[in-house]
Amino acid sequence: MNTTLFPLALLIGLMFLPEMASAAPSPEEYDEDQIELIEGEDRLIYEYRQHGMLTMIKVVPKRGLPYYMVPLNGAQRVEGLDHQKKLYPQWVIKEW
Repeated sequence: MNTTLFPLALLIGLMFLPEMASAAPSPEEYDEDQIELIEGEDRLIYEYRQHGMLTMIKVVPKRGLPYYMVPLNGAQRVEGLDHQKKLYPQWVIKEW
């Protein structure tokens, strides 16, 4: 029974992959004046904005791999400053 549940769960997870990948624009789509750098003790944070609205956050920890905080529901921006409840982590698995 476990051998049939794993492929099924994997297939269901892959169905949502395109939706999650298109949740936010890529960092290359921003001008320098649209990116705010915030240096912390253990990480560097890039806040990406379009038309003054926060669209995603890139977190670069001193240890470990960088990750992005993006809206999960596919929204192109985050309304207001209460972004902690609306953004979810997203990692880059492979780049070329």
